[in-house]
Amino acid sequence: MGLFGFGKKTNEGGIMDAINIGDVKNYLIYKWRPKGQEANSTNKENAIRTGSSLLVNEGQAAIFIYPNSGGKSDVRLGYCNGTIDTGNMPVLANIIGAAYAGGTPFQAQVYFITLNEGGMQVHFTVPFFTVRPSQREYSMFTIEMAVDGTLTFAAAPTDMQMEQLYMFQKQNGMTTLAFEDFRIETTKEAARKVFRQWGGKDTTMDEVEKRIEAMVTSSIKGTFSKIPEGVFVLQANEMIEEWSRLIYQKIYKDLRDSLGIWPTRLDITDIRFNEGSEDYQQLKDLTSRQAYNISMQNQANVLSQLATDAAVRNGAVARQAEIQMDHQEDMLARMREEAQYAQHAQTDSTMHRTDLATEQAYLGAHTVNVQGEVMRTGMENIGNMSSMDMGNGGMNPAGMMMGMGMATGMAGQMGQMMGNMGNAFNNQVAQAGAPTPPPMPGQMPPAPPTPQAAAYFVLINNQQAGPFDINTLRQMAAAGQINMQTQVWTQGMPQWAAISAVPALAVLFQAPPTPPMPGSVPPPPPVL
Repeated sequence: MGLFGFGKKTNEGGIMDAINIGDVKNYLIYKWRPKGQEANSTNKENAIRTGSSLLVNEGQAAIFIYPNSGGKSDVRLGYCNGTIDTGNMPVLANIIGAAYAGGTPFQAQVYFITLNEGGMQVHFTVPFFTVRPSQREYSMFTIEMAVDGTLTFAAAPTDMQMEQLYMFQKQNGMTTLAFEDFRIETTKEAARKVFRQWGGKDTTMDEVEKRIEAMVTSSIKGTFSKIPEGVFVLQANEMIEEWSRLIYQKIYKDLRDSLGIWPTRLDITDIRFNEGSEDYQQLKDLTSRQAYNISMQNQANVLSQLATDAAVRNGAVARQAEIQMDHQEDMLARMREEAQYAQHAQTDSTMHRTDLATEQAYLGAHTVNVQGEVMRTGMENIGNMSSMDMGNGGMNPAGMMMGMGMATGMAGQMGQMMGNMGNAFNNQVAQAGAPTPPPMPGQMPPAPPTPQAAAYFVLINNQQAGPFDINTLRQMAAAGQINMQTQVWTQGMPQWAAISAVPALAVLFQAPPTPPMPGSVPPPPPVL
């Protein structure tokens, strides 16, 4: 009994009490004591009686620390509102045993731990510190840099938060903690670890933030003092995300081991330089001039490349123009040749037509000469026949008449022969530009031909012939080649028609009057 101090007036334990944190705020760890008392100021706060009420808010844990329990402890997680008994305090049941069931008091210290599973944030500022550029040509300059950011952490994250944290680290290439480590770190174990790391005493959030900021500051300074080769210090702001991941990786294990908290995220929000320092100004001016020179050189290179490209394009255009000009010259040469050929052909045609006309005129003149010669011969024959001896010793009228008739007949035959030859020649000339006659009866008529004076087309054995002049048609009629029903056409006629329907041709078939025989006496005229 003396162990618990019962029977003594000075004993303050064993009193039924309500155990809760009340309105206490801004604490990571808070040791419970009766309201209005300081920590460890009375034994009452370490003498707890079974049956006392216990209230643990959400996001908190109540940890019971028993003396002589071999480091074991009971942890009650919020939200919890009940009484303290051996049924819900496993370690307590082993200490006091079944014989002390009921309202037996027991020695224990009760601490409330703010787990804040949703995460707490600490804003940090690393004041100006000195760094040197990693490039050798700038190593004589010292640059003053300041860093601002936030760290998010929890005292004991939930299983879901643990898995999310693991995935976050894995996606960002971080391997500081395996997934199995996340799983075994239960919330109760996390609460015990926080309690041990902070020495089992009241700990405010201000103290936590100071410790975190000191550790983050040390990590940031160490990281930026060894800027990787190829990273220019004045461009550090362009790599804020990379710096954030790098520093988080470095600080994660230290915060877990030293402070017992779970850092879930670190974000650098700004990197500032002391722009008023002489080294900063000199380095900036130097690199600005270098950047300008590089820019100008790049611009010159681009212009040179453009000029080269333009020259290439211009050369291609010039070659294309030459090819086009050669092509046009070839076309013009062919056009000149074709025009010369056409002109030559037209000249030949004109000369041919001129020759035909000359030949026709010659043939006409020759015909006249032949007819004249025939007539002259006939006249000579007349003369000779008139002197033929008819037995009367004088002029022979019969011989004279016979000679005249023979001369006339011979002249007529010769003239007709020459006329036929002229007509045939005329037909050849006319056919070169002769009009096309209308279609034969029963066929669709073509366009009327170009008119030719005194030229007739004739259907002979259902074949078109001609054109023929009227003298030729007269001979054809005399030879029986055409008759009154023969179809003819000439300019001015709408369609083919029988010769009998063409007055100019119908006369070809009217019998001429029979001339009296030589030496006969014509009959007397009829008496009226």
